[in-house]
Parts: sequence; C-alpha cells; structure tokens
Amino acid sequence: MNYLIETHDLVKKYSKKVVIDHVNMHIPEGTIYGFVGENGSGKTTIMRLLTGLAEPTSGGFTLFGVSNKDYKIYEKRKQISAIVEAASIVPSMTARENILYQGFYLGIKVSEEEIKDLLVKVHLEDVGDKKAKNFSLGMRQRLGIALALMNKPKLMLLDEPMNGLDPQGIADLRDLLIELNEKEGITVLISSHILSELEKIASIYGFISHGKIVEELTVEELQNKCRKSITIKVDNIEGIEKELKALKLEDFKVYPNGDVQIFDSIDIGELISNLHKKKVKILAVNSSDEGVEDYYLKLINKGVN
Repeated sequence: MNYLIETHDLVKKYSKKVVIDHVNMHIPEGTIYGFVGENGSGKTTIMRLLTGLAEPTSGGFTLFGVSNKDYKIYEKRKQISAIVEAASIVPSMTARENILYQGFYLGIKVSEEEIKDLLVKVHLEDVGDKKAKNFSLGMRQRLGIALALMNKPKLMLLDEPMNGLDPQGIADLRDLLIELNEKEGITVLISSHILSELEKIASIYGFISHGKIVEELTVEELQNKCRKSITIKVDNIEGIEKELKALKLEDFKVYPNGDVQIFDSIDIGELISNLHKKKVKILAVNSSDEGVEDYYLKLINKGVN
C-alpha cells in the first residue's frame, strides 16, 4: 500500500514530559484519515512535527516516501497544506485580498481566474469582495481551506476544523472535504471532537490517547466491530453453535465466557423461546449499536482498566 505519511516510533518530549510516545501511523494515499483523541492526546503535536513546526525527540517519519532526516523533505513539504490551530486570515481584508496576500507571502503568483476558481471550489464565489471579519465561522473555515489549496497540495492536515461551527457550517465543511478528496484526489488528515460527523467522511481511523496510537483501522473494519448485534449469555456453550445453526442463524460468535454475539436480524423473543425448548438457559441479553464515539470510549476505558 502507498502511504503518504508513515511514522516510525515517533517520540516528542517537552522537558521531561513525553507528549508523543513511540507513535506508528500509516496514512494511505487517497484517504480521509480521521484522527481521534481527547484534548492533550498529541494530535496537534503530530501535525506540528509533520509540517516542520517542531522536531522529533527520537524516531521519525516519511512524507511521500521521503524520511524527515533527508534534505529532500523540504521539497516534499511543498505538497502539503495545513491548518493547525487556526487559519491565517486577515479579518480586515476581503476573501479575494486574503488570497492575493497569501500568494504574495508564499511567493505564488495568483491570477484573477485562479482566485475565482479557488472561491468556487470552497463555495465562496458570491462573497469574494466581502471582508473576512463579516464572515460566519463556517465561511472563515472555508476561506482558510481556499488559502490552503493555493499550492495545489496532495495532502492536507486539518486540526479540529469543525470546532465552533453550527450544524450548517459543519455540513458545508464536511461536503467540501469529501469533494476535495474525491474530485481533487487530496488525501486529508483531519482531527475532530465531533465524532458523529467524522464518521460520515473518514475512510480510515487512528485512535490516539495520552500520546500513544491505540488502534488504526479502516471504516470497513470499524463497521464490522460496531455492527448492530444481540449478545446473549448462556450457562453452557457446549452445543450452542449447533443449536443456533439449527435455527438458521449464520452470523454469530461464541466466546469462552458464555457470551454469544449474534449479528443476524432476529426476533429475540422467538430466539429465547426456541433455546429454552432446547434446554439452553439464558442468563442475560444485551443489544449493541456502537458508533465511532462509543468504540473510542470503549478502547480508552479498556486501556485504563
């Protein structure tokens, strides 16, 4: 698999405090990587390391296959755009002027046609001459992304871009990121506390806690782990698999502790009645319908206990 970002036992310390603890991340090309973690878990620090705003204490990483210890890394970083903590927007300038100013700062000549194209991409084409201070927070976030698109990046790093947005602003930003990923082919690393929204756009997840990657998994793997299910606890698992198959159930797991997790669509009353007839004693019944947030909390609690 072609990874645009890989980290290798990445460590960052500030004085004696370990902020990033032997992190190994893998971000495939063409994905939206949902970076999930509590405040202070290390998400922003990792983005700062990747963009060169901070240096690793030990370990390292590769961008587009080039090591951070290779002088060519500076060229590779030109293919990255990032909004870490806040977009660099001048409130007293219009959207158009902000783009011109950013171009001047980056040494990029921007034509009027290119400005128009950027504003169209982020759906601000009707407000190009409006001052940024009069923009809603969602509009400012989209202007920030327009600025981040000026260098035609292959990789975009976004640190909590949904923070403070109203529902419409979140929906607009979500749709824009999907569009940039699918139409422009931009790989996105995005952190967010609004996990219900992240769930709608991410194709792969990285869960981080206290500076350590707890788990990485694709959306398909997460969906399999978060499927709706019924768990019954039986007094004896001997022969239970045969009994369930006799009831035409196919998608289930039997655990040594007596738990049986059933993913088939079932009538629980009928199941209990049929198992009772087979002399199977049911001790407990639970249903499960997890989302990303539920799964993350379960991971963290498992790590703490």
